[in-house]
Amino acid sequence: MDFWFTAFMLVIALLIAVGGALLLVGYFGTLPASFAFGWKNWLPTLTLPIVGPLWFAGTHWSEFSKPGKQLIFGVLLFVVAIALLYGFGPHFVDRMAASGMYRE
Repeated sequence: MDFWFTAFMLVIALLIAVGGALLLVGYFGTLPASFAFGWKNWLPTLTLPIVGPLWFAGTHWSEFSKPGKQLIFGVLLFVVAIALLYGFGPHFVDRMAASGMYRE
């Protein structure tokens, strides 16, 4: 296996792990608090997985700026990981196919 492929996969895995952790922490920071603001706030927060908590944190930014920032950075890390995977993934597949790693 190639060192650069291993490093690439390590970066993707770390971005997904940290982004997922930030999303979970931000979600658990906004969901219970949204119940205190009535059903018009907790229903979108509960039913729309990423957009709902972001909307709730945005409308109550003075109290929930920390979970809002966690949600935003979590989404950004996921977007970066997906962009790297789709941007450089085909390059590594072509390199592996050219080296003959996948022979039948």
